[in-house]
Amino acid sequence: MTLMVEAKGVCKAYGGLEVLKGVDLNVARGEVTCLIGPSGSGKSTLLRCVNHLEKHDAGELRVDGELVGYELRGDKLYELNDRQICAKRSQIGMVFQRFNLFAHLTVLENVTLGQMKVKGRSQEAATAKARELLARVGLDAKERSYPSQLSGGQQQRVAIARALAMEPKLMLFDEPTSALDPELVGEVLDVMKDLARSGMTMMVVTHEMNFAREVADTVYFLDAGVIEESGDPRTILTAPRSERLKLFLSKVL
Repeated sequence: MTLMVEAKGVCKAYGGLEVLKGVDLNVARGEVTCLIGPSGSGKSTLLRCVNHLEKHDAGELRVDGELVGYELRGDKLYELNDRQICAKRSQIGMVFQRFNLFAHLTVLENVTLGQMKVKGRSQEAATAKARELLARVGLDAKERSYPSQLSGGQQQRVAIARALAMEPKLMLFDEPTSALDPELVGEVLDVMKDLARSGMTMMVVTHEMNFAREVADTVYFLDAGVIEESGDPRTILTAPRSERLKLFLSKVL
């Protein structure tokens, strides 16, 4: 088993508040891992540490075998500079709760911009890639539209296409359906299921338990900054061992 994400004793605090208290987690290449738990449990913070949007305070975090945010020279750790961090981050796609699309750009321009700026692709190559991905998420007819002309579900699918355009080796999803009207959730989850079937390695913070049960290879339940329980979703979502997970599931299922 080749690990794409490896966390050992990862800690993160804001002031005096410990948000992550020594988290251990593994995500194998090609697997879908779902992080579940109550608000404030550290799920989103852990996800943001994986691509160094947040700097972890202690422990070791690796993506594809390489340290996140640091490099080892001899027996000392040195923090990467901004250019190095951006280069690493470009290999990790991230989709947020809010879509973060550029309001003044069309759908097509939103999906081509990063390819040209970061990947150095020609406009012709970036446009071809964007159209391929917009077709994949069912939005090829909307390439000339602006974000304000789209539903929330459509905007989130554009955000997914934009992340995929960078050809990431890992996709992070931070509650991608939480800002959507209930009837729009399914269209985004369908795109994510298709991604999972294609073999994309994914870490997903979600409250969609049916998605976790159906798609995830492993589920981690976080509470108060620690992993209370983890395992096969069909086991831990139907026969949880910890009282805390039982209580959580009784409220969300």
